Amino acid sequence: MFETIKLNKEYWKNKIPYLKYGVPNPLNVFSRDIDKFSEAMTSFNFSGVYKTTQSGRHKQTQLFLKNEAIKLAVLPVILDIGASDGSTSLDFLNTLNNTFKKYFVTDYNIKCTYCTYRGYTYFFNTKNACFLVASKKFVFYPANKTLFSFLFKKPLLAVENLPKDELLLISKGLQEKQIDNVRIQIKDYNIFEPWVQDKADIVVVGNLLNQVYFTDSQISTALKNCYDALTENGILSIIRNFLLGDGSEVENATIFKKNTTLKSFEKIHEINSGVEVANLVLSLNFEKEDKYLDSALKYNGV
Repeated sequence: MFETIKLNKEYWKNKIPYLKYGVPNPLNVFSRDIDKFSEAMTSFNFSGVYKTTQSGRHKQTQLFLKNEAIKLAVLPVILDIGASDGSTSLDFLNTLNNTFKKYFVTDYNIKCTYCTYRGYTYFFNTKNACFLVASKKFVFYPANKTLFSFLFKKPLLAVENLPKDELLLISKGLQEKQIDNVRIQIKDYNIFEPWVQDKADIVVVGNLLNQVYFTDSQISTALKNCYDALTENGILSIIRNFLLGDGSEVENATIFKKNTTLKSFEKIHEINSGVEVANLVLSLNFEKEDKYLDSALKYNGV
């Protein structure tokens, strides 16, 4: 039950000052306030994965990558995968200070649709499945499908044919920056499918490729797609933020370079203790492509 029904903190904290449970108000995705928008995004859950992010989480990695970008003979093309609401992408763009050729901000769930009916707002993914229902008091998820169906079967039938608006799940700050800079492109992209746009000099994968979310087979497929997306000697950065007991975070990252001679990745830098999948990355050889054309390629993502 508690996986499906959550308290909307914004409403209940005024009535229960010491409330520890609940989620941030998802309806603040309609706010012009950048901080409120980012906080609201943490309540959005796609297939068990929350769109949790905030600015400042990848500072050490971004400074290292900026220095690597300076070493390139040309302005780099950057592919940012799993960017969530784009807060860390905006950080990196500001760090680069226009020293890039193209910057692709991507996420598998980069937009959704919504409609409001009788005091509830219904959010739908790209497959038109409802993944979130919110009111000013409560937030509902289809984690327990039986309970969710019991609560919303009739309302969902009622809203099925209602007109729906599209919502871009990207921070307002980044949206505004994109308007002013045509080199920034915001796209939906599933890391388990081949990247078909420009080859990238730098690929950034933040808080996505870990064994909590995916199997080694799925991660291997994703890494093959990252390898193919990179230019010769391109750089792959995998980042994982860990929450500490005091509520602060530690930034772990491992940075690799594409080795086209050995058809593999080689490690060039590590931040703090690096990421858990580093050994898996180093163990892979991408010479035989058919090894990766398994069922994971058809995985529908987060």
